[in-house]
Amino acid sequence: MPKTDKVRRFTLLDLLEDFRQLGVILQLHRMVKRYAIDLIHANSLSVALLGGIVARINRIPILMHKRYATSYGILDRICERLLHRVILVSEATRWNFAPTAKQTLIYNGVDLDAFQASTEEVKDLRAELLPDTSDAAILTGVVTRITPEKGIHFLVRAIAELKGRSSMTGADIKLLIVGGTYFQQDVDYMSELKQEVTDLGVGDSVIFTGFLSDTRIVTSLLDIVLVPSIIPEACPRTIIEAMAVGKPVISTPLGGSKELVTRDTGILVPPEDASAIADAIATLATDRERLKTMGEASRNRAEQLFSSQKNTALTEAVYAELLTAC
Repeated sequence: MPKTDKVRRFTLLDLLEDFRQLGVILQLHRMVKRYAIDLIHANSLSVALLGGIVARINRIPILMHKRYATSYGILDRICERLLHRVILVSEATRWNFAPTAKQTLIYNGVDLDAFQASTEEVKDLRAELLPDTSDAAILTGVVTRITPEKGIHFLVRAIAELKGRSSMTGADIKLLIVGGTYFQQDVDYMSELKQEVTDLGVGDSVIFTGFLSDTRIVTSLLDIVLVPSIIPEACPRTIIEAMAVGKPVISTPLGGSKELVTRDTGILVPPEDASAIADAIATLATDRERLKTMGEASRNRAEQLFSSQKNTALTEAVYAELLTAC
């Protein structure tokens, strides 16, 4: 997998797939007329391409939420010409797309109050997942879909390395792998992860929880949230959710992650580097005061930048501007 922060994903199949959806244009046009729609908000490239044509026909504004930090080549070029405005979810998504005048940066948001878990909820989940683990254990974890590009195998290797370090003798560090699979490659990857856990002898330190529907509780349970992606992600929601519950983050500096995680709220490590991950975990695991301070800084940063109320207000302002101008 690439370590680069720049990834191009356009293929001819992408173009053919969009051509197959041309029938949607007529359906969307009818909807615009029927409901007297004044503005189209597209949440993907393909919808923006089709919606952009409908917007031109009906002379109404269209904006798109750009939620990817990669390039789709000619499709991006065509799309940006149809759009009146692009909402970027991170600086990383500015890459090779649209003039600056069309761009507005609005980070993803979380309902900071609703995302909080009660002490009782966290206690119950801990008893369910870690019945024999002492309260002194440091709980690290990754909360995501289990797929190769998330780099979870480097976390398993980092835990194995920590167990082998004399400086960490006696330290109880657990890794929770939270999430399920979707595609067959993910199923195969899950099997490989479990085999690697066995081969490295860290079965007592790695817990596969499977899919958990309420991420606010498991994120609150963790001491350190891990985001070891080996491809650029636009604006990882896992990081924002970790900050919402006041947890430090160890992440790779790809895509939007390097904008979300600061030296006050976490540690950035090179992608595909298990030793660097182990070093970062060791740094925080052996300094409870720093863990606490980083957690508080994370919550403060979430309140400043990542609240759903702020996200909504900024988005409404874009709507108002476009509806007034067009």
